[in-house]
Amino acid sequence: MADTQPTEMMEEDEPFFSNLDLFLFSLIAGLLIYWLIFRKKAEPIPEFKKLETAAPTTRDTSFIDKMKKTGKNIVVFYGSQTGTAEEFSNRLAKDAHRYGMKGMAADPEEYDLSELSRMGEIDNSLAIFCLATYGEGDPTDNAQDFYDWLQEADADFSGLKYTVFALGNKTYEHYNAMGKYVDKRLEELGAQRIFDLGMGDDDGNLEEDFVSWREQFWPAVCEHFGVEATGEESSIRQYELKVHTDLNMNKVYTGELGRLKSFENQKPPFDSKNPFLAPVTVNRKLNKGGERHLMHLELDITGSKIRYESGDHVAVYPINDTAMVNKIGELLAVDLDTVISLNNLDEESNKKHPFPCPTTYRTALTHYLDITNSPRTNVLYELAQYATPNITKE
Repeated sequence: MADTQPTEMMEEDEPFFSNLDLFLFSLIAGLLIYWLIFRKKAEPIPEFKKLETAAPTTRDTSFIDKMKKTGKNIVVFYGSQTGTAEEFSNRLAKDAHRYGMKGMAADPEEYDLSELSRMGEIDNSLAIFCLATYGEGDPTDNAQDFYDWLQEADADFSGLKYTVFALGNKTYEHYNAMGKYVDKRLEELGAQRIFDLGMGDDDGNLEEDFVSWREQFWPAVCEHFGVEATGEESSIRQYELKVHTDLNMNKVYTGELGRLKSFENQKPPFDSKNPFLAPVTVNRKLNKGGERHLMHLELDITGSKIRYESGDHVAVYPINDTAMVNKIGELLAVDLDTVISLNNLDEESNKKHPFPCPTTYRTALTHYLDITNSPRTNVLYELAQYATPNITKE
């Protein structure tokens, strides 16, 4: 009979909690007690003082404010691709002091030219534009934004007095197109032209064209503003010479146009200041007779990430003859390998050096300076001050 005890009776004799249930219950209870008694209080998050970050500096694009601050009343804007218009602008700006006026040369890319409408805020103010025409009637790179804005502008320039000297080449279809357009457009916007548009022809003698226009321009300025020339001639000297004796040669320019060591370490992106040195792979003469040489050239731009587009230009950076450079060194009795800098004396000028500095006399005469063309009249005038006897000076 014992072997046949019913299953229900056996189940009734089993405990309500098994050993496993008791173990789990004890573990949970222990963890709960530990958490309530021994738990750490949350540490407060410290308050960190907010760092005062300086607001990003913005470039001052107001040429009017700059003129007021420095007492200038003549501004000469230049549209320059090769530097000639910029040079003419600097000469005109320096001329101003002969008439009791103060001038500044300015890159239109650096300033907000819509402020031309504020020129009337400055007494006896005048804006001069020396504008070169590039390619087939295009503005220079630094005048492109000004040209684009001027096409859409709806400004009141009634307080603006201006004149324009244009630089171009008659062999091109659109001769002095940029200068002509700006001269006409400013008048349409209400500006007052105080002297006729000057036309410089690089196919003839651009320097003579400029000098001739300039000699007539300043008397017109005197008449318009009721001023007289002081008789003081303007000196073109604006740089001081500094000789370096202990400079690390890795910091010395050896012919580069902008980025130091760019000729040794080619790094993109490439532009006019950081050119890619492309090897010539094909150099073939196309014509057989005549004095001119018509060449077919192919350049390898592999690895440059440059994509050629129609109208792109190739620059050729020549060097001066070594024998001529050495001869100049002998005549001037200087060590051509002396490391020098030419520093601009005008602290307000954007151009701190006339060419990349520091460099050596040899590099400057070889890569940066034009030593084969006749000097311009203003340079001749400066050189004449040191000439003896007087017949040589004359």
